[in-house]
Amino acid sequence: MKRTLVIVALTTVVLSLAGPAGAGGRRLTASDRKAISASIDTFVNHAVKRQDVSASYDVVAPELRGGMTRKEWAKGSIPAYPYPARGTSHGWTILYVTRDEVAVNLILRPKPGVKMRGILFNVYLRPVHGKWLVDSFMPAATINTELFGGAARVTSVRDFSPGAQSGGSHGKPLISSDVAFIPFAVLAVLLLGLLGALTYGALRYRPRAAGLPPFPGTRRAR
Repeated sequence: MKRTLVIVALTTVVLSLAGPAGAGGRRLTASDRKAISASIDTFVNHAVKRQDVSASYDVVAPELRGGMTRKEWAKGSIPAYPYPARGTSHGWTILYVTRDEVAVNLILRPKPGVKMRGILFNVYLRPVHGKWLVDSFMPAATINTELFGGAARVTSVRDFSPGAQSGGSHGKPLISSDVAFIPFAVLAVLLLGLLGALTYGALRYRPRAAGLPPFPGTRRAR
């Protein structure tokens, strides 16, 4: 688990440092950061919390709205993951910055008394007429520090690999190592079969020159 947290932290730091340098020269100014924070807070406090949802309409990019009008958006059936997040301001860290987009990590934790896991979101924003609009808001992992004695537990794609220890509800692998090898075994058999067929064809149809010894390590096909 500690290794998972270290990987997440290092990835965030590396990408935040490397992103702006290779992104066509854009660097976030203080006003950019303030505008991004305002858009994220508005989106979380209204769209994600499902409280006065229409108030988030102006910080959402047209692609995320999907053609919905403000009235339709206000009904709450929106493409935003609902979550009872605590607080009204929400810190974020940069994943990368390009000329036309900023990607950030955002960790939301539940309100006091709500027994839910915290969630790490990947949020993508783009500048439009001086504002930063939320283009995508995707959950990437769950983080639990409240239901298991305060020990940090992260569940992500990694937990679906054989032997992962944090994927199940009781710290057990989500996929048993007894069966997880089967897809790999099938793939290995197919690759070996293909290799065998290619080898057989090469030995059968290769040009034969009198007096030349056979290629080392090959045997005549039966």
